[in-house]
Amino acid sequence: MKAKFSNPVREAIFHTAKSVLKSMRWLIPERFQRFYIEYRSELPLIDRTEVVLYAGTELFPEYHPRHSLNGDKISVRQRTKVSLISTVRNEASNTRDWLVSLLQQERWPDEVIITDGGSTDGTPDVIRELASSFPIPIRLLDAPGANIAQGRNLAIQNARYPIIACTDFGCVLDPNWLRLLIIPFEIDDSIQLSAGYYRILQDNLLSRLCAHFFGIDVHAVSPQTFLPSSRSLAMKKDLWLQAGKYPEWLSLAGEDTLFNYHAKGQPARWAFVPQAQVLWRAPDTLIKLFRTYFRYSVGDGEAGTSARLYWYKTVEVLWRNGIRAVILLIFLLVLLLAGTWWGLWVLAAWFAFEISRMVRISLPMSAQLGTRFFPYSLVNEIVGMLQVAGFVKGVLNRPNLLERQVEYYRRELAQILDQHPDRKGIIVYPPTHDWGFMFQRPHQMARAFASKGYLYFFCTQNERTDAVYGFQEVEHGLYLSHLSMEVFDDLKKPIVYIGSAWNHKYLSLFNNPIVIYDHYDDLEVSGASFEDHLSMLQAASLVLVTNERLLRNVQKYRQDAILIPNGVDYKFIQASKPKPGDEPPKDFASCLQGKNPIVGYSGALAEWVDYDLLRNVISQRPDWEFVLVGVDYDNSLKQSGILKFPHVHWLGMKPYAQLFQYVWRFDVGIIPFKLIPITLSTSPIKLYEYMACEKPVVTTALPDCKNVPGAMVADSNDQFLHLLDVAIEKTKDQAYLDAIKQVVRQQTWERRVAQVISALQNLN
Repeated sequence: MKAKFSNPVREAIFHTAKSVLKSMRWLIPERFQRFYIEYRSELPLIDRTEVVLYAGTELFPEYHPRHSLNGDKISVRQRTKVSLISTVRNEASNTRDWLVSLLQQERWPDEVIITDGGSTDGTPDVIRELASSFPIPIRLLDAPGANIAQGRNLAIQNARYPIIACTDFGCVLDPNWLRLLIIPFEIDDSIQLSAGYYRILQDNLLSRLCAHFFGIDVHAVSPQTFLPSSRSLAMKKDLWLQAGKYPEWLSLAGEDTLFNYHAKGQPARWAFVPQAQVLWRAPDTLIKLFRTYFRYSVGDGEAGTSARLYWYKTVEVLWRNGIRAVILLIFLLVLLLAGTWWGLWVLAAWFAFEISRMVRISLPMSAQLGTRFFPYSLVNEIVGMLQVAGFVKGVLNRPNLLERQVEYYRRELAQILDQHPDRKGIIVYPPTHDWGFMFQRPHQMARAFASKGYLYFFCTQNERTDAVYGFQEVEHGLYLSHLSMEVFDDLKKPIVYIGSAWNHKYLSLFNNPIVIYDHYDDLEVSGASFEDHLSMLQAASLVLVTNERLLRNVQKYRQDAILIPNGVDYKFIQASKPKPGDEPPKDFASCLQGKNPIVGYSGALAEWVDYDLLRNVISQRPDWEFVLVGVDYDNSLKQSGILKFPHVHWLGMKPYAQLFQYVWRFDVGIIPFKLIPITLSTSPIKLYEYMACEKPVVTTALPDCKNVPGAMVADSNDQFLHLLDVAIEKTKDQAYLDAIKQVVRQQTWERRVAQVISALQNLN
């Protein structure tokens, strides 16, 4: 499909019409406005992969990273076992040929798993007969009524080996296909997916026509952005799980594309092996060709992929047929006003123009197809209309699609519940934060509840770093979730843990919930309105706050609010302590070269950081190294000007699992916050994290820091600088370091959650 109009005149008309329609929006029924928004809504493709090209030098010579497959000098790390999976339905005539092509492979799979979706032509009998003497183990799974996605998922679930190769029965496998496809896994253990290529088997006029419509020349693709077909790919089973498996709720097609979108969102290394090819048999009649195009378009409409291209295709189809409608109207007017003969002349001229246009387009294409004449233009018109019709149908299917998706995840939820029969309770945290972005109180409370025997569902918006689809277990009893909240509506009396007041909208979806409202941030930070805040205070069974200032504000409405300050993951931090001889992270090494004192900050770098204070300290201590670990949350760091100092090192945000490899290497930790409403309502987690790493802490006069033994609290810029000098000396005072360790051992997240559990029990 074209990504833009074929000429400027049409584009100008389109934009003019768009402007007119926008100005007349109030005349358009709301139902059509909603449909238009849905029709134009495109599923974003977030690509967190790095694709390595495995090919000879003749393909994509400028592309990197790459690994050459020229010659026989390919050094593999070890031979890995692979399960080959496929789905089948009424393929009895192709079964024997497919299995023969499998035996002709230079490398055999270690097992073959085939899911039969309910064949009525004897396909299962043929497979079982051939499997009895086949040299490769074959397992046939009967799944009557299963669609392709269900069949693939079932086969992968039953696969014995960690590498899964996928293809279809309608394909002819190149003898090198599986060997080349698996090589990347055997060379590089970090590869998660290996994408092969596919071509249409061109053995007649129709298949050549299909190659024109469906085929893409390998030289025209980009290795990084190429989305593979499951006709020709291999992947690790772990990636299949992380991508949420193949989407079983789509009606007709599109499962490959949507799975690719989900898989591309996972941070992973992929391989593109264009020489690992299969040939697939195209539809053998025009009717089947039209059905295939319609089916693909329905799948795209349901998933929302390529919406922009379909919109342009829609405008093109409407333009062409609009012109025809105008000509027909002119014919009718002439017929009425000037008589029959004049009307027939107009009609004949129109037919002549249409035929000449079709001939002009069809003749060059017919030459390419190897025939004297084929009505290519007519076929193209029909295909275009079917694409638009299919996409429209897919968009209209979305409400039903959502219902099927909810039912699918309800079944998964039921399986998870069965796996945790001894749970103490079920907690659902509605979507508020990404799990992988700024690991803070909500994440730590989730982990602590799970460690106490609760089944915890942390729902993510997939907004910044996450790429979760369905359920993903990250620790025992702790699941990340990205799905419709209606999935949880059958739970009996769940605990709904609300961290941001605007999530009160979800409460009506739950069955008699116990509601915890954890008011851990000033409303200016959470973005919630005061009305939402009051609604949560009224609806909550239990209200938690993190510091005295928030407690005083909340007690005006809820006298029973409980103070639960932030805590520390003491065991994890202590386990992260570098051992003697351990190499520092590569980006930290430059900070250690001068063996100068290291003053470190870990956390968000935002407007509440006192950059004037930092600038004063940094300028007066040029022989110290200042290390900042965290995200530039609002671009305030770059605007502050402190990065111009050569002894300031900004290392960016680090995953929680790696964070303390940096913090342990600080000499002193700092909390240089302004004293503003946001920070006055803050219970800084980093205070306890620094101390758990046995680091002296210098902080501005935050209320929640003043009463913590061992914290050095400064009331002025000069005192902050002075206390930094004191803190550097304290790094040699073992008694002081032991004392601050003892302080934080009493401030763990486990203790905080124990307080909440006690309060929950008192509700009953």
